[in-house]
Amino acid sequence: MKKLSLSQIAGMSCMIFAIFFGAGNMIFPPSMGQQAGTNAPIALLGFVLSDVGIAVAGVLAVVLAGTSMYELASRISPRFAKILSLTVYLCIGPLFALPRCGSVSFEIGIIPFLDGFDPKLASFLFTFAFFGITLLLSLRKGKVVDIVGKVLTPILLLCILTLFIGVIVSPLGEVGVPRGDYQSIPFFKGVIEGYLALDGFAGLVFAILIVHSLKAFQISEHKQVVKYTIICTSIAAVLLIAVYTILLIIGIQTSSMELFANGGNLLTYVTNTLFGKTGNLILALTVTLACLTTSIGLSTSFSDYLCNEYPKLSYLPTLIGVCLFSFIIANVGLNQLIIVVQPLLVTIYPIVTILALVSLFTPYLKEHTANTMKCGMLFVLPFSFMDGMKTAHINIPFFSDLMKNMPLFSVGLGWLLPAIIGCTLGYFLHYRRNKRTLPR
Repeated sequence: MKKLSLSQIAGMSCMIFAIFFGAGNMIFPPSMGQQAGTNAPIALLGFVLSDVGIAVAGVLAVVLAGTSMYELASRISPRFAKILSLTVYLCIGPLFALPRCGSVSFEIGIIPFLDGFDPKLASFLFTFAFFGITLLLSLRKGKVVDIVGKVLTPILLLCILTLFIGVIVSPLGEVGVPRGDYQSIPFFKGVIEGYLALDGFAGLVFAILIVHSLKAFQISEHKQVVKYTIICTSIAAVLLIAVYTILLIIGIQTSSMELFANGGNLLTYVTNTLFGKTGNLILALTVTLACLTTSIGLSTSFSDYLCNEYPKLSYLPTLIGVCLFSFIIANVGLNQLIIVVQPLLVTIYPIVTILALVSLFTPYLKEHTANTMKCGMLFVLPFSFMDGMKTAHINIPFFSDLMKNMPLFSVGLGWLLPAIIGCTLGYFLHYRRNKRTLPR
């Protein structure tokens, strides 16, 4: 039976870490640290639970069910599985996350160096190079571990470690008091920040890439695939938590200062203060690498999904099309797409969360699994829809006012209690129905 070496496990773990760790993951924790101040550890706990926890659950749920999100969702129905899979892949692929990788790395990493150069032309040239590199490094999907895990991730981690050493050697300031919701509900505020990072989608999407990478190491037996997925994903989760903690500490040291507009501005200030212009280079390299590794994971996974779903398509032309489309959107229509796509993401994220978490309990739920999922989703959908409407700044008379009275709706988690009630009812209704049909 084929086994992975320690270096292969390390490479796989670093790859999983890197494809999850994008620009959003880099700028959320420092901003949270600045706003949470003395309550930052509690907020981080909530963030880790909803970000890392749901992401890992998504990967494991898909791998335990088979190799793809479709196999996971088909427990409800094939049509539901097809619609959900396509929607998630489109949203987290070329319609949102992929073009955002290019635009965010440009905004944080490149704009500080323009010095009068035309921003639109600079954005065009940078994103062309960014998605060109994404294309080149995604050509051989079996080599993603070597490219991302063994080359790009160590450089990324070294850059983050450099920033951490800088704030330890030269502290930026005293720890301040919590602000806003971090003062009254730090844990739930952290949960919602992790929830909005949307890594639960990424877990379902990246699972197929992990499976393909293991197959490149001749790990194809299902039990072995599950075993090494659990090992490597757990190590990647520890790395994510460690990096989030480092970035949180950086943010905490600015918590007595005036609030920055976002985590990107905060990191720009920190790197400038600690290292001057060299700091800008460190930040540019860090953000670009974080976005590039995620871009490689997304483009590879999405292209592979399309080829599996539509066998007439071949990998290379599909990959070229995905990268070209993402390049165009990053330059001409990203802001408009975000207005449409983000409310959709917020609406279906609770559905995806239930799908992943309930699937993990399949060995215990057994024949109750599908009914538990269906009932949980039915209860959740009205509340997640209203969350989406709130994200889109659309007010629906009567219903919007009614939802405001739901527990946790104000922090974007109004669906949580209905999810628990729905899943519980689904389990016991199925249980009672089965009991009645037993022969006497």
